[in-house]
Amino acid sequence: MMRMSLTLLTTAGMTMQTAHAAGYQFDVQGVKAQGSANANAAEAADPSTIFYNPAGLTLLDGTQMVMGATAVVPHSTFHYDSVTTATGQEASPVDGGGSYAKEAAIPHGYISHKLNEDLTVGVGVFVPFGAKISYDDQFAGRYYGESIDFKSLAINPSLGYRLNERHSIGLGVSAQYLDVKLDNSLETSSIAYGSCLAGGGTSALCSAAAMGYTGQPDIRAHITGTDWGYGYNLGYLYTPSADTRIGLAYRSHIAQKLEGRASYRVSSTLPGGSSSPLNGGIYTAMADSDSTTYVTTPETISLNAYHQLSAQWAIMGDVTWNRQSRMQQIQINMPTAQIPERKITYKTAWHNSWRASVGARYQFDSQWTLRAGYMYDQTPVTDASYALTVLPDASRQLFSVGASYRIDARNSIDLAYSYLKLHSATVNRSDDDYDSSNGTPGTLQGSYHTHMNLFGLGYVHQF
Repeated sequence: MMRMSLTLLTTAGMTMQTAHAAGYQFDVQGVKAQGSANANAAEAADPSTIFYNPAGLTLLDGTQMVMGATAVVPHSTFHYDSVTTATGQEASPVDGGGSYAKEAAIPHGYISHKLNEDLTVGVGVFVPFGAKISYDDQFAGRYYGESIDFKSLAINPSLGYRLNERHSIGLGVSAQYLDVKLDNSLETSSIAYGSCLAGGGTSALCSAAAMGYTGQPDIRAHITGTDWGYGYNLGYLYTPSADTRIGLAYRSHIAQKLEGRASYRVSSTLPGGSSSPLNGGIYTAMADSDSTTYVTTPETISLNAYHQLSAQWAIMGDVTWNRQSRMQQIQINMPTAQIPERKITYKTAWHNSWRASVGARYQFDSQWTLRAGYMYDQTPVTDASYALTVLPDASRQLFSVGASYRIDARNSIDLAYSYLKLHSATVNRSDDDYDSSNGTPGTLQGSYHTHMNLFGLGYVHQF
């Protein structure tokens, strides 16, 4: 049964995702956790503690399995104020790009087994990062990124060891797979100018050649990359009394080199496409290329607590630090592409960020358990000039409720609903990555508005 469950989860993990945590992280990796707005790491209520704090495995009896998914239904709009091309002209045609954030189903699965009184082992499979953003063809910010499909999957074997009645530790290792597809529109006259220069033409000759492409259909770049990377996570759980637990957890960064291809869609109606000066024309200049992108996912440190107030009530909380400053830029290297500098760079300059959540659990009766929570998540984007169209982000608030229904001694169902509200986020970019030699960067000014509904469903079985 475990093999079938992991196979189904792996397949689901490669479906589309929409990030609902700061940056491109998924902060909900269990339905009980969703119901308490991610405040329950020290509760260790089921095997999802593998993700949140592996030391919590020591609190689980027998063999347990949990499977679930969170469906994300976003509502998003972009309002643009002005946009110019890399040649300094007003971009045309342009629109808001439609509803850019797409629906998602984010799965997870965990299993744990208690070997003896002190040692418990387990494995988790989940989706730690991702984004599914796609704009309409006439999106005002298409020169800064038109779509991204960022998928991930992590396999996380773990163990928890009880040192004594008060102290437990946990350790896990992670194999992480990333699969990224990115689309970016390129303003044709600027690319004609740059590819001409790359072929050895003079500035005057290339400027004249580029004039024939002004106002022509954009060139569209499609870039792919995949890679496996490896990291680890640690946990510690202190139990000063039967009613109180304090946890500390760390998840490492993972550095990955995504290798793939860059291909280009060039309109067949471009004037002189096969006979422009140098390089055999713009079609030849935009031939496919290898591509390489380096991504380092951030490490996190979490402090969490749980306290049983009475037989019915418990309260909990969590504070998490994310080292998002590892993301200073996204640079796609294309060694054989005939564009300036043979790369595309998205400047980010992200800062480290904090997330804090509080929650409560109420034992209604022997079958029903109710949950609620609130979370505030700080964005790593602190400057509108570094806002990304393919990873639009803002600080957010999450309001959650949840319930667990015990079917019998071995089976239970978890339910959760969350409302996620992002603050309005502005973008004011001015980049010249495609024509750095002529000094006329394009600009994009506008604002993002997003909120999401999250629906969680999970199943827990104790063997």
